[in-house]
Amino acid sequence: EEDVAAHITGDYRKLLVPLVTVYRYDGPEVNTSLAHSEAKILHGKIHDKAYSDDEIIRILTTRSKAQLLATFNSYNDQFGHPITKDLKADPKDEFLGTLRAIIRCFTCPDRYFEKVIRLALGGMGTDENSLTRIITTRAEVDLKLIKEAYQKRNSVPLERAVAKDTTRDYEDILLALLGAE
Repeated sequence: EEDVAAHITGDYRKLLVPLVTVYRYDGPEVNTSLAHSEAKILHGKIHDKAYSDDEIIRILTTRSKAQLLATFNSYNDQFGHPITKDLKADPKDEFLGTLRAIIRCFTCPDRYFEKVIRLALGGMGTDENSLTRIITTRAEVDLKLIKEAYQKRNSVPLERAVAKDTTRDYEDILLALLGAE
């Protein structure tokens, strides 16, 4: 929290500081009328290109995961497409990319992290920072689901892809965290 506040400025700070500091209710209760009205608010702000508006930030940073999922589902039902589609208006806009990533982490974290790993392992060289961050932070959370998503998307076990792109102790540590034998 302090690191984000100290190193991030502008709209990113306005979004990320409350995102990492707020306590979220973690229960299953959902207010469907609130989801419906907040989906309309999000649509209006996105339509007006007010991506860093306080209302968008308030909704993303204060609602429970269950409430956000209901809001995103209501958005899809009301407007005929997922909210992330409307946030692709300018693919080069990094702030929009951040909003999409936050929403994907709420809606389908395993697929989001699979994509980050795929990009980290693809191309020239390995993005060791991204690969390490995801495998170490998700090891006791949902790494099994990420591995399944990787296998499904790439037709290759994640362990094999990591072994192919890494070496020595680094490879051993990542494979141990992945549960490779």
